[in-house]
Amino acid sequence: MTDTTADPIDLSLLKWRDDPGALQATLLDRLPGGIRITADLSRPADTLTVQLLIAAREAAQARGSHFVVDCPSQAFRDGLQTLGLHDDVLG
Repeated sequence: MTDTTADPIDLSLLKWRDDPGALQATLLDRLPGGIRITADLSRPADTLTVQLLIAAREAAQARGSHFVVDCPSQAFRDGLQTLGLHDDVLG
């Protein structure tokens, strides 16, 4: 089981934006032990990433697992607010 305090998924890495399937696979892999995201982005997250995060948060909650977003940057928060999805991702 993955510990949510170890190895957070760093959304600032371009590999997630370039390969959303890899992000989805990583989120699914971490789901049993909980998901920890680092969202210290210099830009808003793209819409697909936000959709994956919402699905991961809902799946984690349904399983009783943790879903934690650490260090959400102002750009990340503003992007979620613009989409009307701030609470869906950050709670």
